[in-house]
Amino acid sequence: MMPGVDLAGSRPCFPRAVGGSLIDSLPLSHFGQKRLLFGEFERPGQVHVYSANCHAGERLRAQTFVPVLPRGGSVTPAIAVVAQGLPYTADAQALPVDLPKGYGAIVVHPPSVLHQPVQDLLTRVQYYPGPLVDTRTLVGGRCYLVVWSPHNHMGKYVVQTGHAWPWQWTYWLQLPLYWWRIRGWFGLSRAAAYVAGLVTLALLLVLFRPTKR
Repeated sequence: MMPGVDLAGSRPCFPRAVGGSLIDSLPLSHFGQKRLLFGEFERPGQVHVYSANCHAGERLRAQTFVPVLPRGGSVTPAIAVVAQGLPYTADAQALPVDLPKGYGAIVVHPPSVLHQPVQDLLTRVQYYPGPLVDTRTLVGGRCYLVVWSPHNHMGKYVVQTGHAWPWQWTYWLQLPLYWWRIRGWFGLSRAAAYVAGLVTLALLLVLFRPTKR
């Protein structure tokens, strides 16, 4: 993988109804845990806004990824981290949402060139890594992640948030489900899951078959 790209340990999230403004943003538990947001712009000009409560000095990390889809249909988005106390720069004027008083933003525009894709070891899907935002909040409060296409393109996108691994045992138990959902989102074959299921079933039948006395 490329330096700075670490897809392992990211909990996948497939949001269905994401608001387009700060007021109706989709709430997340927090931005610290590693998470992959699998989103899709279904109409031109659509904006997705995610939010979470943050503490003063909390690290805010987000990186865009362009999924390599077998039939195309991906989009290279812009992202912005919006929080209280961040500097208000000229880039903030490119935001598709209005900033409340006291809020600033760090805006990352889509790259002009996509370089070599990286492959996730678990699912074997590929992504083109995009720009990275890595900053810290100055004061506590509600923080936002804004995702949009400056060219009003439609398509699927992926954004990784957070930096901390999920150590809950439930995460590891759900890895097969994550594999299934991610490959389905990409439109890739999931035949390996059927083969693994048949092999497991055959082993169970052999192990637990009744023995003759």
